[in-house]
Amino acid sequence: MTTLKQKFVLIAFFIIPLFSFSQHVSELLCKILDTKTSEPVMFASVAVKDQNVGVISDDDGSFRLPITYKRNNTIIIISCIGYRTLEVDVSTLASNHLNILKLDPQIESLSVVTIIAEKDSKKEKADYIPVRDIVRKAIQNIPLNYPTNAHSYIGYYREYQVLNNSYFNLNEGIMEEFDAGFHTNKLFYKDNQAALYSFKQNTQFPQDTVLSKAYDNKNLKFIEQATISGFGGNELCVLHMHNTIRNYEKQSFSFVDVFKENFLYNHVFRLANKTYLNGKPIYEIKFYATEAVAGVKNTATGVIYIAYDTFAIHKIEYNGFEKNNEKPFYSLTVEYVPKYGKMYLNYISFYNSFKAKSVNSFKINSVEFDADDNAFLVSFSNAIDTKTITKKKRFKFNYNDERLRVSKVEVLTNKQLKISLDEDLSIDEVEDFKTLKGIDYKIRHVLDLAGRKLNELTFIDADQFREYFVQEVFKSKAVPNNLIFVNKIMPLSKSKINNHALDVAKYWINSPLKTTKN
Repeated sequence: MTTLKQKFVLIAFFIIPLFSFSQHVSELLCKILDTKTSEPVMFASVAVKDQNVGVISDDDGSFRLPITYKRNNTIIIISCIGYRTLEVDVSTLASNHLNILKLDPQIESLSVVTIIAEKDSKKEKADYIPVRDIVRKAIQNIPLNYPTNAHSYIGYYREYQVLNNSYFNLNEGIMEEFDAGFHTNKLFYKDNQAALYSFKQNTQFPQDTVLSKAYDNKNLKFIEQATISGFGGNELCVLHMHNTIRNYEKQSFSFVDVFKENFLYNHVFRLANKTYLNGKPIYEIKFYATEAVAGVKNTATGVIYIAYDTFAIHKIEYNGFEKNNEKPFYSLTVEYVPKYGKMYLNYISFYNSFKAKSVNSFKINSVEFDADDNAFLVSFSNAIDTKTITKKKRFKFNYNDERLRVSKVEVLTNKQLKISLDEDLSIDEVEDFKTLKGIDYKIRHVLDLAGRKLNELTFIDADQFREYFVQEVFKSKAVPNNLIFVNKIMPLSKSKINNHALDVAKYWINSPLKTTKN
């Protein structure tokens, strides 16, 4: 097995204020919190009782629910590993403000169990399963616990970048994933396809063309700590090829490598807690990559959740770090849930950090003088970070080498400022100002939302997210012949939409409730 000691291998490809509730009269807005800590419960399952549909909460615990469920007296069931399951009558939820829902933790420490298991009692030893054997059994049981027949998922897909805690370039839609079974190659087998029923850019979030460029290794956009693998494919392929459970027999990323062959030997495991999902016990096992595999500069840590009875893997969290840096430069979370006697995908979320070169991409497009308001109107190429325009001294305007007094700086639009003057101008001076004759100006320390300075070449550090949240599972469904499928080597934005093939009103776009990501 080839290992890299200096860099991780990732699979990469070429390719707030809360929103006004008046805009969402068709939706209920909710947030799930931990009862004890009041922290958000991320990626909780919200299922509609007695129906095969549901949604997953965001990483801040928030989710949207169509208002129709309130009118129909629906019950939703909220579940998450490590918490007691909660049922909520949707009719009790408010439509005019954010609904806070709380889950009770359900975790037991295994420290006592571990100590007892180390005693010399033959009975106690017989009942004890070493943690590595639990993981080994879970990997061996993948063919038994996951579907090998054709099935499909309909869910909510999104991709976006995060910079300075703000979302950029949020693309989202409803998609169906057809999977011929775990014995097939997820990327290359002919019947493993995806169909888009809706997909568009959410214009309520800022756009930035520099952040959305394709990776090119070390020029305009690249992952600093990683080597790019040449699997090929679009952004959806990026997401699914990092699913270590689904691709357990295929080469993945460091230091999972081939999950079936290398995961057990590349990591050190520790049995952490006994937790629950819907009342059923689950092992919570923490792990880290060995230094022999990760090298001296990098490390990886994670958690794997394995069922007590079937040894089915419910969830795996995997994070790659540079040592002495608390923020991971890539992170995978994938969860499967039991349905119809097998484990089906619930959600997958993959994140990686990257650098993008900004070549004078924040600049002044135009300066005009408004004689009626005695003010300069300055238009910029990008949305302005309004926190950087509070000081008037940052805006210097001269007329025939004499400094003009600035009285006020106002925001007209997200890309335009109004610089008002405290000057009494003659008719001739007004005419000069209209044509900018004798006018020179300097604007300093103003940034755009991405943190760029005016007219400077900079490298931007940002984060890329790709996520798929299942809303309905079809346990037996072959690929139909009446759909247009996603071209796996083309960006999703260029894929054709199956506009009338599905009642998309049954499913919902679970956009973030805020334009900022905490």
